[in-house]
Amino acid sequence: MSNEIEEAAVALIVNEGACLDQRDWDQWISLYTEDAEYWVPAWDDEYTVTDDPQTQMSLIYYGDRSGLEDRIFRLNTETSLASIPLPRTCHMTTNYRFDAQPNGDLKVHSAWHTYSYKLKAINQFFGHQEHLIRPTDDGLKIAGRKIIVLNDMIANVMDVYSI
Repeated sequence: MSNEIEEAAVALIVNEGACLDQRDWDQWISLYTEDAEYWVPAWDDEYTVTDDPQTQMSLIYYGDRSGLEDRIFRLNTETSLASIPLPRTCHMTTNYRFDAQPNGDLKVHSAWHTYSYKLKAINQFFGHQEHLIRPTDDGLKIAGRKIIVLNDMIANVMDVYSI
């Protein structure tokens, strides 16, 4: 995998966070392929996350982009009462590592941290993530995102914009 592709993949991931921070939902959803899986596994025990979203608990799971589109529809139409008001957020990612996949995709591992402010309270989520990046005719797209939330307790609403 070339440095140019790796740099473009990092730029895509950074852009994803910026879209969430700016609440540019349409741009954010356009970064994903139609078949993109979005998964936040739950913790099975102190050191192990669940490994099958079909048979085990997940904090969030969308098998393809349509679930994300539904979530964005509810945010755009203000029909998500848990998201009113929307928090101000700041997404940060770092420590990028790359694994070329046999089919031409690129798996990008990184650490992330999101700060949010809502109703006079500051909250934060942090963890590790894997983005599956796929070359398409429209450039690089996110074909999957697996997010490991390391917070011991989740004291407030956790949604796509907060991780």
